[in-house]
Amino acid sequence: MKKFGYFLLAFLVILGGIEYFLYTNVSKSIRVKNKEEKTDPKTMLLSSNDILFESEAGPSLQGWLIQGKPGHPAVIIAHKFGSNRSHALLKLEGLITSLNKQGYYIFLFDFRGHGQSSGSSALGFREADDVAGAVKALVKYKQISHRFAVLGVGMGAIAVAKAFHSVDEVKCVLLDSIYDNVAAQHTKDIIVEWPFLMFTEPVMIKAVDLNLQQILRVPTTRLNLTVQVSRLYPKAVVFIEREPVNSSVRALYDAAREPKELLQLEDTAAGELIGKARETYNIEVEQKIKKYLPPVNSQKELELPR
Repeated sequence: MKKFGYFLLAFLVILGGIEYFLYTNVSKSIRVKNKEEKTDPKTMLLSSNDILFESEAGPSLQGWLIQGKPGHPAVIIAHKFGSNRSHALLKLEGLITSLNKQGYYIFLFDFRGHGQSSGSSALGFREADDVAGAVKALVKYKQISHRFAVLGVGMGAIAVAKAFHSVDEVKCVLLDSIYDNVAAQHTKDIIVEWPFLMFTEPVMIKAVDLNLQQILRVPTTRLNLTVQVSRLYPKAVVFIEREPVNSSVRALYDAAREPKELLQLEDTAAGELIGKARETYNIEVEQKIKKYLPPVNSQKELELPR
């Protein structure tokens, strides 16, 4: 019995050590380190305004509204986890400047816990409130046609998929590198730092899932995105993915209703996106935006109250 007691004690100590290791590393992997924003629209000679707005439920957020032509629509860009509006502006400079020259307003903002916005990141579980707040901020501007496209990358794509099923002003959503398993995504980050844990990945995903529930205080980490994307109808939904497309994204695409498109590229805004891959991305994404959100609406605009 004494030997069994020692064995049980050793087992509990090891189990406690593993849990402490996981909790510490999960907390580290979801903490956004970089708040510096080196690039802004003015450095690119783009006319813009600083916009402070509120999330639907939560912190104050910072955004840049790049000025377009009166009566033209707006494109909202929702960055990936660990990024910010400055990084998105730099990476998507070609796309942004091309659309802006054609009259589009461009709105970039920092998600909660990123860049200059307050609060802590919720990894996509609460960020739908942030993109909804961005739309509310833009609707106040009468010079902007109340027709919006929203490009979400990674975590931003999750937020976009969850936010806009009932928002009439949003006509098109572009989901770049969306994923439906947050625990698996952050388990990969831990394994990159600790490669010897690769063989434990299936078990680690479940353990990381439980830790995320505790850290973020969410009752479940199920995003239920197959239901969310189907509810986006009648908005156009464009999935932007690297080749080949994995099974989870394929399931989301199948769940979405027409009009929908799957744009498969060499790289996306979730990756490095350099050289020829960036040029191709800019051209292809611009074409989709103009297809579903033309710069001039053929129908009479309805002026909404401020």
